[in-house]
Amino acid sequence: MLKGKLLNLPPDSDLRRLIHFSPDDGQIWLAGQRMLLIHASALGGLRLELIHSVGMEHTRRYFSRIGYAAGKQDATLVSRVRGGKSDFDMLTLGIQLHMLEGLQKVTPLSMDFDLKDGQLHGEFRCDHSWEAETHKREFGLQHEPVCWMLIGYASGYTSAFMRRSILFKETSCAACGGQSCHFVGKPAEEWADAEEMASYFDPTSLLSTIQDLQ
Repeated sequence: MLKGKLLNLPPDSDLRRLIHFSPDDGQIWLAGQRMLLIHASALGGLRLELIHSVGMEHTRRYFSRIGYAAGKQDATLVSRVRGGKSDFDMLTLGIQLHMLEGLQKVTPLSMDFDLKDGQLHGEFRCDHSWEAETHKREFGLQHEPVCWMLIGYASGYTSAFMRRSILFKETSCAACGGQSCHFVGKPAEEWADAEEMASYFDPTSLLSTIQDLQ
């Protein structure tokens, strides 16, 4: 298991060099992929409207799916940006993109993974989650974790990188009164409630949700 200094993230200068602002064209690029710079409060406002319109559960599905898709998309950059680097450096590209994109700060607490065998077990502390901050501000302290998009991102990125289903669960959340959030990730088959967890990232499940609302 990787611990201590081995968990220090590599320099992210390679990622920073890939950000390009082209104001004359009205475009922002990250490694050739177009990005959007929008207010967190605007996305939070949409989240709030959805919760009031369709409820907490359906909103969770929407945001989980968005995060999962974003994580899978970021995973496509691994070979281009850090091809030939160590497995750890390639895996943590997702963490550093996560932070560079302003979603939250991620600190690996423990990681045990083998890319060839498709094994990954990790625990992470997450600070300054935009979702936890937004949800707590609008609804007060919560009884359940609310970082749906961020959990989706972690699951999508690692699943694409490891080429197998890796699911993350938020075991504690700043919106529930903690100082930070805590994420745990491992192969889907090792979660007793894997089917329920995976349903939040399933486009078929999302389609069924939309049809139920009609």
